[in-house]
Amino acid sequence: MSQEYKLKGVTSLALKPGEKQEVEVEGLDAKVLLVNAGGTVQAVGPKSCFNTKTGDVEDAPALNALPVFKATERDGAVYITGDADTIKRGHRTPKFKCTATGGDKVVVVGGGSGALGTIEALRGGGYQGAITLISNEGYLPIDRPKLSKALLTDLAKLQWRDEGWYKDGSVDIVNDEVTAVDFATKTVTTKSGGKFAYTKLVLSTGGTPRRLPLPGFKDLGNIFTLRTVHDAKRIVDAIGDKGKKIVIIGSSFIGMEIAVATANGNDVTVVGMEKAPLERVLGEKVGNIIKKGVEAKGVKFYLPVGVDRAEPSASAPSNVGSVHLKDGTKLEADLVILGVGVAPATEYLKNNSAVQLEQDGSLRVDEAFAVVGLQDVYAIGDIATHPYRGPGGDGKLVRIEHWNVAQNAGRTVASHILNPDRTPEFYTPVFWSALGSQLRYCGNTMASGWDDVVLQGDPEQGKWVAYYAKGQTVVAMASMGMDPAMAQCSQLMALNRMPSKAKLEGGLDILSLGPPHQIPGPRLAAISNVWQARHVRDGRARELGKTLHRQYGPMVRVGPNEVWFDSEEAFREIYSAGHGYEKSDFYLATALNKPRLDWKLRPHFPDTLDFLSEFDVKRYRMQRRLIGPLYQAPSLRRFESAVDRVVAAAITELKALDGAEVDLKEWMHIIAVECLGAVVLSWSPRYIQARSDGGTSTQSYLGWKRKSVFGLFPTVTRLSFISKTLSRVFANIWGVTFKTPKGFKPFFTPVYQKTSKRIANALRSPSHPGGKRRAINDLLENLISLHKERPEFNETYLRRLAVTNFGAGHETMCSALTAAMAMIGSHHGVRRRVAEEVRSDPDASEADNGLRLRYTRASIKEAQRLHPVIGMSLSRKVPQGGTLLHGLYFPAGTTVGCNPVALHRNPNIFGEDAGRYNPDRWLQDDGVVRRMERFNLTWGGGARSCPGRHLAELVVHKVVPALFKEFDIEITAMPEETEMPSYFMAMMTGVKAKFHRVPHKTGNKTGNSSVEVHD
Repeated sequence: MSQEYKLKGVTSLALKPGEKQEVEVEGLDAKVLLVNAGGTVQAVGPKSCFNTKTGDVEDAPALNALPVFKATERDGAVYITGDADTIKRGHRTPKFKCTATGGDKVVVVGGGSGALGTIEALRGGGYQGAITLISNEGYLPIDRPKLSKALLTDLAKLQWRDEGWYKDGSVDIVNDEVTAVDFATKTVTTKSGGKFAYTKLVLSTGGTPRRLPLPGFKDLGNIFTLRTVHDAKRIVDAIGDKGKKIVIIGSSFIGMEIAVATANGNDVTVVGMEKAPLERVLGEKVGNIIKKGVEAKGVKFYLPVGVDRAEPSASAPSNVGSVHLKDGTKLEADLVILGVGVAPATEYLKNNSAVQLEQDGSLRVDEAFAVVGLQDVYAIGDIATHPYRGPGGDGKLVRIEHWNVAQNAGRTVASHILNPDRTPEFYTPVFWSALGSQLRYCGNTMASGWDDVVLQGDPEQGKWVAYYAKGQTVVAMASMGMDPAMAQCSQLMALNRMPSKAKLEGGLDILSLGPPHQIPGPRLAAISNVWQARHVRDGRARELGKTLHRQYGPMVRVGPNEVWFDSEEAFREIYSAGHGYEKSDFYLATALNKPRLDWKLRPHFPDTLDFLSEFDVKRYRMQRRLIGPLYQAPSLRRFESAVDRVVAAAITELKALDGAEVDLKEWMHIIAVECLGAVVLSWSPRYIQARSDGGTSTQSYLGWKRKSVFGLFPTVTRLSFISKTLSRVFANIWGVTFKTPKGFKPFFTPVYQKTSKRIANALRSPSHPGGKRRAINDLLENLISLHKERPEFNETYLRRLAVTNFGAGHETMCSALTAAMAMIGSHHGVRRRVAEEVRSDPDASEADNGLRLRYTRASIKEAQRLHPVIGMSLSRKVPQGGTLLHGLYFPAGTTVGCNPVALHRNPNIFGEDAGRYNPDRWLQDDGVVRRMERFNLTWGGGARSCPGRHLAELVVHKVVPALFKEFDIEITAMPEETEMPSYFMAMMTGVKAKFHRVPHKTGNKTGNSSVEVHD
């Protein structure tokens, strides 16, 4: 029942066109997204999609249907009207490994892509009932198009999933033929006499190849159809060592693909009744373009002509020897392959009075693929006649024989079984055909037909796009040599944004509607990531951020499928929570664990807690919620004394150096590691006493050089998970190998040892005496307590996070400290004001010094703005459905992001002097500061910001004031930024400093009437 619900924290519907805002709904455990769609503000629920880590394949771009709720503004608040269940409905929970429970039983009949799509989506959506798959093919569901495209017969290469996958998912496999269905008793009967009860039945029996009712075609051998692996094996066996005369009857896709697949070494002839191959689908003009390419492979055509009969071979009378055409032509043949279409395989239903078959033998279904007139029965794939909602469709009935349509129909059925109230999603029909060159096609002409074709490109060069239009509506497209055009069109069709025929006739390039193809940028960046990788390898990541946007504008193409943005609009869209932008594949190179790769090289990471490279958003959010309270600023205040002890020790050693020149980054790294050791483990690596970090900061930075290059080549990164040799070879080629420096003193080894020992000892004692915590005041002890109190924070999480505090913290903390010390120390006026402020406050190093040390805090923030920890884009992937940015459409999967180096220098956000170091900008009006904070990427963006930022800020805000209170810091060497190598992790390297002791003073807090006190 619909009712009004108030939105938390929203007082107005004043959103800009296209702007989105995720908000919580009061009284419900739910969120909605406020969207200004063309001037009308609506509230929508999160769109449903399959998580890539479940193994589901989104084979065609799709726009998911969204529930829409009326939004109203009243008395300083915003309300939405809707049903509670509809508002709360979210993403399905992926689940593949399970044990079937309950009385629900889904029976799936058939062994093609539709069957697999149904099963995967059911288990991926959390279905816990029994699933039975019945197929008479004798093997598991296969990738059927490979039969005609390549005549593959190897089941290992054809079957999408092995037997173990179905077993893990509690899917029972039955190798039998369905002969009858009793819809009243909900029972399926098989040829062997088996009976299978169902609560839901999914019919996916595909098509039966048609045969010619002509003399000779019924009785003679070596006349084949192609539907199963067994058919393919018989054809391959008949061809043998090649040199055969093959006659293919039928000039549509199956016939043409087989012709290309068998052309090498054989004499192949195609006979068809059309004027040109594929004329019914593509038209005569495009058909002849394809015909020319296939003829170049030696295939001969007889078009248009009918077949009269087949006659036996003189040497083997039981086999075919020739095919006679109606024009009198005789074609000698060692074998004949029929590609004259398929009929819906519904023989088992033809005498069933409970169901009414269409004239062609198919089943009429609704938009959810539920069979009209039956309860709890679905039909998908070649046997389903369904309403088409694509361009020009208007709900007209069509039967589409594409594998991706069948698979997506299976997903739709699963969605309907899981939630009958969910609006079915629209998937753009897509197919491809191996015709020498790859033909790509999307859309559909069956619903409306077409009356004109717009041809762009150069057919002679094998690069062209054909747009099929009914009136001004483009209903389908085909292409060769221009794959991005098909991907773009499928997205635009799903969004109902295809341009008109007139615009295409006027020369509009479809790719100009969607980046990254027409986004300005370095020429070589459009070809390969090599361009960007070369600059990153050479340490110029920071320079790219500073210069590219100045040269090319707010959008810059930095790779074949990657665009950087420097704008408020892009920042809001990409990093706002709930918009669905997941981390890009760049982060594979930062992974702490080796993933399992599936056959498509998609990584599946173990659940071990890896915040930087975690791709599972739900898992990431759960982990952040678990640890969140421990990493909030108030919780971390208890560790101030530990940081104070480290700072005091560092000050003592720096004083002992008596103004000697030091490497600033190394000393900031020493302090960072020591602070982490004290806070996390109550331990010291003794770097301060050694006055050296043992080369660890240098080693770590070289590691980021390597990761940054590998990250730009995700396929290589994936393969490196399999082969260390490949990883070494690639690293050598790119010059990103590095040796352990002399005197290297790593801190990770003792960290691992001490962490493991502490955890083992603690877990041997399941509870503390009297329920009290042990008297150890460090972060590890808090994590151990969290593990004992919250079992979901498991031991794997505990061990990983204890070490991650060091792995992630030592670099970011060092970078932030170095930037603050270098920038304050190298600007005389800033250094003087900071020194005056901290020396006039006896409690300058307290963590709550923000209100008193406003200028010092501003100076630190300003240093981090100009020298952020991250030197490359915080890249994300455009979610399903694509997005509009700067008036341009970006397809799903495009890598997009903002580079902190560039965004932090944006004058529209940070003022006309954004490129200058000016701490006073953070002392402006609160509204101005809040706006700048909103676009600050110092600690990451949006929901994926750094979990340890408060710990880093605690250390930085204590260390910097303490050092400037005790020392006059002289920056003796400050390299140009172009001489400071920067990668994804960016640090100010090569900065030298002298720490000159400041004599202590007594007097009031302002320093007036003070008396110097010398040590």
